Amino acid sequence: HWVPAALFGGGLLLAGILMMRSHRATWARQQVESGLTQWDRQRLRSRYRRRMQMSGMICVMGVMLGVGDAMIWQQDPALIAVYWIVVICLGAWLLLLGIGDLISVRMDAKQALGELRQIGSQRKELEAELEEIRRRGSNGEAGSNGRR
Repeated sequence: HWVPAALFGGGLLLAGILMMRSHRATWARQQVESGLTQWDRQRLRSRYRRRMQMSGMICVMGVMLGVGDAMIWQQDPALIAVYWIVVICLGAWLLLLGIGDLISVRMDAKQALGELRQIGSQRKELEAELEEIRRRGSNGEAGSNGRR
């Protein structure tokens, strides 16, 4: 009965390692990206740490489920209970980290959408000003500069 748990645990371990590699590669690309503000860099650093912690937790849970499940059943029932309580607590912590990441991404998206709306309204103002200049048949320069 330990084979399915070992396979599942190994799958979790592999998934966690692949996620960590992906997060590291993304983080390295973001470090050389120009045009980021200090606030953007802090937000990205926080997201990187949070996601690395989540990926590491997935690795730990994979090991605990895969190896621990095969070895724990020969132990004292009190130890088995403590083992599963630790596994459940780690799973709950992983769930909380995931919810925190989801909330953070939603807040970032709302802020970015607000900035895009502001840029859109500025664009509309500039387009209206350009249309007014075209309507007047002017190139936008004052008439006092000698050109007519």
